[in-house]
Amino acid sequence: MNIAILIVGSRGDVQPFIALGKELIAPPYNHRVRICTHPNFKTFVEENGLEFFSIGGDPEKLMSYMVRNPGVLPTRASVKAGDVGARRAEIAEMLDGCWRGCTEAGNGVDSIQLPAAKSLNLDTITSLPDPFIADAIISNPPAYANIHIAERLSVPLHMMFTMPWSPTTAFPHPLTNVKAGANNRKMANYLSYYSMELLTSEGLIDLVNDFRENTLAIDPLHAAWGHQLLPQLKVPFTYCWSPALIPKPSDWGSHITISGFFFLATKSSFQPDEALSRFLAAGPPPVYIGFGSIVVDDPDKMTNMILEAVRISGVRALVSKGWGNLGGKDVPDNVFLLGNVPHDWLFPHCAAVVHHGGAGTMAIGIALGKPTVVVPFFGDQPFWGEMVARAGAGPSPIRYKDLTAENLAGQITQALEPQVQDRAKELSDRIRSETGAKTAAQMFHSTEQMQNLGCFLMPDRVAVWRVRRTNIQLSALAASILVAHGNIDRRRLKPLRKHRWYVEQGAQDPLIGALATMGSTAIGYKTCATKLSRDMGRSSSMEAAKNKVLMDGKTASDRPKNKVKSIGEFGVGVGGRTLQFPVDLLYNITNGFHNAPAHFMGDRTVRMRNEITGVKSGLKAGVEEVCFGFYDAVTGIVTQPVHGFEEGGPVGLAKGVGRGVGGLVCKSVAGTLGLPSYGLKGLTKSIRRGWRDSDAVPDEEAIAFMRQLGHRESVGGQTVLPGHTQAVVLSYVGKATGNGVMRMVMRRRGWQNYIELLQLRQNPEKAAALEHDVLTKWKSFDVSTE
Repeated sequence: MNIAILIVGSRGDVQPFIALGKELIAPPYNHRVRICTHPNFKTFVEENGLEFFSIGGDPEKLMSYMVRNPGVLPTRASVKAGDVGARRAEIAEMLDGCWRGCTEAGNGVDSIQLPAAKSLNLDTITSLPDPFIADAIISNPPAYANIHIAERLSVPLHMMFTMPWSPTTAFPHPLTNVKAGANNRKMANYLSYYSMELLTSEGLIDLVNDFRENTLAIDPLHAAWGHQLLPQLKVPFTYCWSPALIPKPSDWGSHITISGFFFLATKSSFQPDEALSRFLAAGPPPVYIGFGSIVVDDPDKMTNMILEAVRISGVRALVSKGWGNLGGKDVPDNVFLLGNVPHDWLFPHCAAVVHHGGAGTMAIGIALGKPTVVVPFFGDQPFWGEMVARAGAGPSPIRYKDLTAENLAGQITQALEPQVQDRAKELSDRIRSETGAKTAAQMFHSTEQMQNLGCFLMPDRVAVWRVRRTNIQLSALAASILVAHGNIDRRRLKPLRKHRWYVEQGAQDPLIGALATMGSTAIGYKTCATKLSRDMGRSSSMEAAKNKVLMDGKTASDRPKNKVKSIGEFGVGVGGRTLQFPVDLLYNITNGFHNAPAHFMGDRTVRMRNEITGVKSGLKAGVEEVCFGFYDAVTGIVTQPVHGFEEGGPVGLAKGVGRGVGGLVCKSVAGTLGLPSYGLKGLTKSIRRGWRDSDAVPDEEAIAFMRQLGHRESVGGQTVLPGHTQAVVLSYVGKATGNGVMRMVMRRRGWQNYIELLQLRQNPEKAAALEHDVLTKWKSFDVSTE
């Protein structure tokens, strides 16, 4: 299958997933794996034999921003300097980049060179980059597009990360600074995860909703319930740290697993230069000091502090320059300045390691039995410093802003004490017996969402199509063979929904639904006003330069919108949101009454509402809400107390009575409002699909391969499938947002079918045997060709 791995972060965030990717492309899995991350890591990914796609963004700028803003909220100086706006623009770019990484060919950096129409033949077609549509997604949480893309493509999603992101009472969210008394600590820890997600969601919800509505053509979310998607949907999580360092908390469910650290072996090919070899041989093992991808404002000041700490502690030191450009001209003989040296080669030569507490650097240091001093700058680094100290493998962390030469020297001295050395060795023995990346690959495949995805005719291939009016699942190649031999009409093929994510559950209760609707409408008005102000200002500046020839040969009148058009768009935007408000208000209140019994009363009988995609499905959902709502409301008066008593005796009986009465009210109201609410929601969806423009290549220009599979032609003495038209290539590379995205996905699936069959038929003997096997199995299903 095609697996897209979405990663936002530094090299330490990318490196573990390269180790995982190498597991997934090897037997027994043999998947196609694409690492979708920042352009800085293109060489790093490709030199490890994995496919790369650029999602945009600059991790160096992100690291610099995080150092200046180590807390959850940005400083006033960063806001005034425009840092927040720049980061938001970068996040919007990465949201779009993640979608492109899951659906486009190429690498996101180099443009695809299309062959001229006259030169289209088998060689030029197959020389193009292979099409890519993700069959499953693996992601770290900061790649915020993950759940939205999984919803749009209906594919499995598995989250993996190097730090805790799932609510627990065991410890707080690593990005929050929770301080609570012993009596309230567990609750504070648990709520820290929701508060962190809510703050992030409030700050990015407009970007996320723009991405959902205008790129993916799916409904917007509200921060009031959008921040709970991952825990609410029980998206599988695998944490890539050692359970020897942090055991799995007892309140994490079975969908959350811990695999062990992901290690990428690099030392086998590394050869140190002569100067480094001489330094290592010239005395006792040195202490490594480096802060990796951290960008500091004053490298010279930091260098002097480090050199003074080395002098006070009386050790030899290896100082890594890193992204912070540490170093200088006057370096003493007991200090060596390092360039890029693999940690798994270097650390065995060291007595202890001092670093920023990045998860990757921390993992390799602990795994190699090296006492660790953590100097955290931001993010999860203080958390890892505390975990190392709690495990006894190093002293307590010193925050970057509190760092002095004296306290750094004291921590280095403490790390070299025998008891700390022994504890680090003990942890190393346990961690090095783990197989983190291999175990994570097994966990990924063992989840419920990854079951029953195989093709019915070719079980070793993932299914991408479903035959209409049946449950038969077909791979791209199996579908190609059947269509080519006339055993099935291409119109009988429907994209297979591998996993449905129930994102549209909505508000937890009617009050939140009403408040969220008013808030989102107000934000919509503000967005319209901001856009109008920006466009009017742009128009005014253009008027001042009217009729002047610009450097590119265009006049100012060729430039952006005029004032009349800007005012018109403002009016349309405000009018549309005003008309949408009562529909959204009724819909969200209905959802709130529908969901309230489950959220506040623990009612497990609340039904999952069917998806609303248009008028027909909206009316169907409304009728079901009326029928089942009143039925469950009335019967719950009896069944809820009975079930409560069976589970919990008299106390359970009391709770059951409460659930019955609460359900009677909430489910009856939801049933009353269901038909008009869900019917109007379906109507607005149908209208939106109808009037929204689509930039997809039109059907008549983008002829999918399946329309031409019934014909044959000879190329190079071989009988192959035709379809070498400019239109097909346009379908392959064309971009689409909004309503055109799924048509484009289907066309690229068709291209995938086409290419796989062409590649198969390069070996006529193998093709004949495989096609005969597929056709024989197909006959056993007795499916008509109509």
